[in-house]
Amino acid sequence: MNPSFLKKQVSKAPTEPGIYIFTGPDRKKLYIGKASSIKARLLSYLKTTNHRILQMLSRATDIRTIETGSEIEALIMESQYIKKYKPMFNIMLRDDKQFGFVGFTKEEYPKIFITHQPTKVLSIKYKVLRGQKIYNTKYIIPNTDFIGPFTDMGALKTTLRYIRGVSPYCTCKKPHNAFCLNYHIGKCPGFCCLKRSELSIKYKVLREYKKNIKVIKKILSGKKTSLLKHLEKEMIKLGKEAALNDNRSERASLKEREKFNEAIELRNKIEKIKRVFENAKIIKEHLDQRYDTSKNHSKSALLELKKFLKLKQPPRRIEGYDVANIQGKHAVGTMAVFTNGQPDKNEYRKFKIYTKNTPDDTAMLKEILTRRFNHPEWKFPDLILIDGGKQQLRTAEAVANSKLYSKQIPIIALTKNKKHIGEKIYIHGRKNSIPLSRLPVSVKNLLLQIDAEAHRFAIGYYRELHRKDNLRN
Repeated sequence: MNPSFLKKQVSKAPTEPGIYIFTGPDRKKLYIGKASSIKARLLSYLKTTNHRILQMLSRATDIRTIETGSEIEALIMESQYIKKYKPMFNIMLRDDKQFGFVGFTKEEYPKIFITHQPTKVLSIKYKVLRGQKIYNTKYIIPNTDFIGPFTDMGALKTTLRYIRGVSPYCTCKKPHNAFCLNYHIGKCPGFCCLKRSELSIKYKVLREYKKNIKVIKKILSGKKTSLLKHLEKEMIKLGKEAALNDNRSERASLKEREKFNEAIELRNKIEKIKRVFENAKIIKEHLDQRYDTSKNHSKSALLELKKFLKLKQPPRRIEGYDVANIQGKHAVGTMAVFTNGQPDKNEYRKFKIYTKNTPDDTAMLKEILTRRFNHPEWKFPDLILIDGGKQQLRTAEAVANSKLYSKQIPIIALTKNKKHIGEKIYIHGRKNSIPLSRLPVSVKNLLLQIDAEAHRFAIGYYRELHRKDNLRN
């Protein structure tokens, strides 16, 4: 496909969410992708330098676009088309990354999980606290149904997070005595993983739980329209039955009132599903560049970062810090390390917070950094990235650049907006903040990747501690 023809096709492309299909001779599908804006995504192909993408473009003879109306539908349609046509470049362009699958276990209360390996039996290792000793045990998941493949794990996780707000489900690996964290925030029915529960309550919860699982399966299978029609018919039926019985008697019975309440709940669920599809933003257009961990890309990003920060040498070791807690409880901090622009997981460290049991991110950050620099055997960073604003930056400066450590370390504070999206940065030694949009693309993507990795590590550690607390109770 020559550049002029590609430009012509791009000019005709819609700006709405959807999928795009590169076809070769005999209309054979070469590559299928999704985008929040098809036109914007196709425009990026005009500037690409990736040799594999250029190879695909050289073979392509046409581009087909399909609007979906929402980003979630684009994700699901992309999955269905890849499964159906198996385009050769969808596999080639994945490099060492694997496709994602959503698993549904076959048990009384089915569990939902994301995996790269769609096998019928999955073995999971986890730790159980007994006294002061920690034992490794194995949990065997029963036979499982899978939906996929999905190319974008980040978008898939975000989609499930949205859907879970509409149809709660359980992710606990073992039964426990107290309600889990997800129950308290409305993402789990609660009774599904309790060791002891009343039979009457259990039956009702089980019935609702199975309905929730059906809803999730239909959404991920691309059957949103038929699902909404089915729910609307059921809602109308319940409403008519409740109204009919209410007219026959002055006082509606308990059963009739339950039907009326079920109709209201169904109406609310329908509205929630519609809102999720209309408003959910799950696709990040910079994803391909952001997670390009090739050596050449990392080297280029570090050189750009050196130039931007006016450093003598490219920052070989970058440490990212994040804090995770809910109202100060089970507060933890983590250190993610990037060596030569790539995650170095052997160097990651996690910290339990001891000095505070109330929400105070600044004090918690101070404790983490102080403890980190009390380990001279750990290599010193060439750059520190923290999650926060001016206050956190000053705290980090006071600890990392104290006389005790003697070495002046450049520090960046990444500030996020209300939607938890990176917005601007504060740099050590500079008065004013800098919007992320003004940074070189490679620098912006590297900083976002480090911050995301530190956040992921912190959340994972927090959840681990919370699970252990539930097991003890």
